[in-house]
Amino acid sequence: MRQRGKVVCSLAAGALLLTGCVERYTPPPVDFESTSFTQRKSSEADKLLEEVTELSLAQAQAIAIKNNPNYISAYYAVNAAKMRYYQALGAFSPTLDASFGIGDQYTINQHRVNSSGANRTNSFFTSAGLQANWVLFEGGARYFAAKIAEASENATKLLQEDDCRVLIRNVAYAYNEILLQKENMRIAQENMKFQRTSLQDTEIKHQAGAVPLSDVLNFQIYVNTAEGDWITAQYQLEVAVYALAVLMGYPEGTLPSHVQFPEIDKEYLRELPSVDLYLDSALKNRPDLKNLREQMVIADYQLKQTYSAYSPTISAYADLGFGTNLTRYYGNTDYAHNYGENWSVDYGLQANWQLFNGLIRYNQSREAMALLAESHYQVANTWLTVVSEVRNAYANYLQSVRQVNLYVKTLELTAKQRDLVEAEYRAGTAELTRLNEAQRDLVDAETQLASSYIHVHNAKAQLEAAAAMNTVGYYEDPTRLPEDVPLPAETAAPAAEASAAEAPAAEASAAEAPAAPAGK
Repeated sequence: MRQRGKVVCSLAAGALLLTGCVERYTPPPVDFESTSFTQRKSSEADKLLEEVTELSLAQAQAIAIKNNPNYISAYYAVNAAKMRYYQALGAFSPTLDASFGIGDQYTINQHRVNSSGANRTNSFFTSAGLQANWVLFEGGARYFAAKIAEASENATKLLQEDDCRVLIRNVAYAYNEILLQKENMRIAQENMKFQRTSLQDTEIKHQAGAVPLSDVLNFQIYVNTAEGDWITAQYQLEVAVYALAVLMGYPEGTLPSHVQFPEIDKEYLRELPSVDLYLDSALKNRPDLKNLREQMVIADYQLKQTYSAYSPTISAYADLGFGTNLTRYYGNTDYAHNYGENWSVDYGLQANWQLFNGLIRYNQSREAMALLAESHYQVANTWLTVVSEVRNAYANYLQSVRQVNLYVKTLELTAKQRDLVEAEYRAGTAELTRLNEAQRDLVDAETQLASSYIHVHNAKAQLEAAAAMNTVGYYEDPTRLPEDVPLPAETAAPAAEASAAEAPAAEASAAEAPAAPAGK
């Protein structure tokens, strides 16, 4: 796990004044620094899932928030914006500068007429000074610059929150795809089992002369077809595992072979609250919309900042200086020297007021006004986009639920039909093509039902993301996990994801076969 950045400061007071403090950060795991995958040095990230046997969606999302490099980079972008805000506040402070000089000047005077003075001089001098300057008034430019930096920091935080919102949704998509492909593998296994059983029975009948060879070849073909479906589902499962591993920031690029996933969750909300609830949540909480509102605030401050250019600038200053000078004079036969020290103090006020600059300030204000108008319309456009996304996600969830209800009934009917046709075929009263159709209809119904369950869960993730309801507890320092989500190494069981209000769906009638491990 990552550690918080440490603040390293100089022990000497003088060095502290000269260099200040530097906030250090913990770099990504050493895995990502390697130019060779096979020779890379493993890090703690490789042990992240050591004690995980079955990975829950909540754990996958929490680990992604803690380890996804893109999200962590957004965290440091927020820190950078905060430092820019502190820099803007520093403009209100007086400045204090120290200076020191040392030098030597050698002069030769040639071709002097009727002069008994020195023809060579050598001057050695030193100077030291302390200068202070404080801008007292500049029309509010510093104030507006600080407010712009503050709003920029808030806007950057909102971008990080939006990254979190999208990341949680994408993890749910990848996780649900794994569950779907596991179920597709199970369906293909069940189909292979049926076809092989039918093939064995048909071979016995063929040897007895009861059925033609074409019936045997028919089931051999369907055994191969089912095996091909299993291979395809296994490949899709591997790809989905790779996608989830990347989102979770797992350096291996895949998840360990011992990590298993649960079966498809068949619990879901059959009815939703009014779409107005989701619209209100989205318009109030969507980070991308709030970010644009902050951009509008920034544009307003930038417009006001242009007005400060019409104001005079008034500064207070004070200079304290000390210098020494040693001059040596060399003549034809004479030698003399002169040494002096001097102190100086200079202080006062200085004002500067630009009266005309070719309408540059005026046109800068007009540009800022246009940018403010642009930001207003960007908010309006995103507002409409958010409303559309919520309505689409809401409708998607409702139609996905209707599909589940329909496919549950279809599966019950096709399973009953297949059993009846199979019995008729064994008794010799049904054609082989009819059995093929009945089995194909059953496989299609199982596949459609599995996909419809995943569509419901994806629609839930889509709706929660569109309404910004999927990020509670995650908008934190990514070096910490939400307290209500256990670490993989902890023994506490993760909280159930299904709401108490969710109603269970009807179980599929087909028996479930164990799925192959998902991993390397």
